[in-house]
Amino acid sequence: MQRNPVIVLGSGASIPHGIRGMGDLANWLRDNVVADDGVESDAWTLVRTALAAGDHLEAALENKTLPQSLVQKVVRQTWDFIAQDDYSLLKAAIRNEARFPLQSLYTGLFRSTNRNIHVVTTNYDRVAEYASDSGGYIHVTGFLPGYIRQANGGSKLNIKLGNSPAQTVTVWKVHGSLDWFADPRGSVISLPMTSDLPDGLLPLIVTPGVSKYQRTHDEPFRSVIQGADRVLDAASAFVCIGYGFRDRHIHPKMMMRCSVYDTPILVAARTLTPEAKEFLHASAGRHYLALEHHESGTMVYNRDNPEGAVVTGGKYWELSALNQLVGF
Repeated sequence: MQRNPVIVLGSGASIPHGIRGMGDLANWLRDNVVADDGVESDAWTLVRTALAAGDHLEAALENKTLPQSLVQKVVRQTWDFIAQDDYSLLKAAIRNEARFPLQSLYTGLFRSTNRNIHVVTTNYDRVAEYASDSGGYIHVTGFLPGYIRQANGGSKLNIKLGNSPAQTVTVWKVHGSLDWFADPRGSVISLPMTSDLPDGLLPLIVTPGVSKYQRTHDEPFRSVIQGADRVLDAASAFVCIGYGFRDRHIHPKMMMRCSVYDTPILVAARTLTPEAKEFLHASAGRHYLALEHHESGTMVYNRDNPEGAVVTGGKYWELSALNQLVGF
């Protein structure tokens, strides 16, 4: 962690904060998306069948052409589902009842001359931002400051406290955010939010499936992805928390850095996905460390133990325990 790594967050980083994961979201969508008769119903039946067969949400939605009206229903239900949990976390943070291990990671990484930490995430929730606020750091997500925030096209914001650059967490949210919206004219804005969708606004989040790769050609996603690409391309190290290596917007860049330039990478998750294990086996280079749950403590994978070795006692795949291990 001495290299000031790029932090990559997946849904597993948010689950400890009460943000339900992809499995729960799949069940919610299955039970709450109401498809109209005809084309919508036919398309949604294919998705429900795939989910019933055991496919994860991404796989169930891939390679299926959903009519735009059905995509909008999926987006709305996704927003409703995650916004409930996010707003509950915000209220807990306001009451000082929430603890953010990510804040401790930020604090440890800021014990240097570095003034900017980069976080790349597929998550819509605002755990990364709440952790920054709780630590007293500035966070930026591609929008100008304010209550009605305008997109700044991915341009860097240089914020100062006194005469010194502020310690800033730049969060690259490649699939959008709960507080990003399009108004009826199609303008992109970011607003403070509650658990209810503001009237007349469409959430700017990209749901799993083929349509997400079409949507990301539009703003603000295009600028955010381009910014994330620059950060990933220049990374001197990676710390991946709860990330499943299922997103083609992120892990191909890490694959290039690790396999070609031998960039060090740390991967921590309760359960490493098959895709994560394939990445470690084929593309992680020589300097990798991966941690996942084991009933006796932690299963550790590295170049010397590609099949894994058990470290008893500590749950080092949890960020809080990992922070303590490295002195953060």
